[in-house]
Amino acid sequence: MKVRWAKQEELTEKVRDFSKMFQSDSELLIENVKTTYRVLRVNDNLFFPVTINDEEWDNSFVCSPYTAYANYSKDEIKWKIKNRIVKKLLLILLNVIAKWLRKGALNKNIHVNNFLLSTNPFPEWDGREIEAITAFIVSEYPEHAIIFRSLNIYQHSKLIDVLKASSYDAIGSRQVYIFDLSKEAWLKHRNNKHDNRLIRKSGLRLIDHDKMKEYLPQALELYRKLYLVKYSKFNPQFTLKYIQECHEKELVKFQGYIDEHDSLKAFSGVFTIENTITSPLVGYDTDMPQKDGLYIHAAQLAILEKFETGLLLNLSSGASGFKRMRGGQPSIEYSLLYLKHLPRKRRLRWQALKVLSNKIGVPIIKKYKL
Repeated sequence: MKVRWAKQEELTEKVRDFSKMFQSDSELLIENVKTTYRVLRVNDNLFFPVTINDEEWDNSFVCSPYTAYANYSKDEIKWKIKNRIVKKLLLILLNVIAKWLRKGALNKNIHVNNFLLSTNPFPEWDGREIEAITAFIVSEYPEHAIIFRSLNIYQHSKLIDVLKASSYDAIGSRQVYIFDLSKEAWLKHRNNKHDNRLIRKSGLRLIDHDKMKEYLPQALELYRKLYLVKYSKFNPQFTLKYIQECHEKELVKFQGYIDEHDSLKAFSGVFTIENTITSPLVGYDTDMPQKDGLYIHAAQLAILEKFETGLLLNLSSGASGFKRMRGGQPSIEYSLLYLKHLPRKRRLRWQALKVLSNKIGVPIIKKYKL
């Protein structure tokens, strides 16, 4: 069994094209991602993108656990919690926890299979090489935690069990929604029939991947207004260079809707690895009334891509009611971490997060169907 760093010429097409993008400064592609990017080769045909970090406290959550558990959580409290007193108390508590986490070097880590997206699809893998992978990374980076993000129970329950058996800890992160049904079953959901009528009546014109080339600056603006302004600046701050390269190399398939004034009103960009589709780039005109259903336009593009390809769609988290009523299957997502080689004081921080997430966070997510 061989595990080593891959050479550029060895990589599969998609991983190679993605890797070439990040050979230069990562911040030219994602403004709030500063990381070292490499690719791990396992035996002859398994390749994992790897990001390596040390501190970078203001990085996006896609490679910063500190941001995910501290900075991003603060933003979520600010726009989700309406009660001012509760909001203030939670922020005070979170600030105390954040300082404690920071002292534990939470960002000194290596993420395996990290495409720097909110949801990283995995190749079909049974995990049998995990001990060799772990030993290799520990030998190369003995002071770094090893993290596999984006593993969910619906798709990866066996892989999660394999990693647990190899001394990895599972920390619950969020609930994602899986679309793994036929188009016939999907159409039985009354909401989908309503969505189809709304889209037909809207008068917006669907444009394909090639046509989207001229609308990419508008697409970036729609994404930023939704994910960075409405939600959190700690979402990935993609640049126009990133979106243009993804479009040109067809790493992401773009589709959108334009109005009679040639203005992009909604779009979706889907990313596929083997049998899994994700939709990491989405946007719609948040200034328009909700009754126009522009989010419906954007979300349905990814769902229809699932039916066209026959693959499974992981539509990530958020908009839980919308996704459930349209056939989305909820599934808890975990990060799997290897920490045995780290000092006790650093392991302690992660163990505290594990208790908070698995014993409090996950039950709340399930109870309130978040």
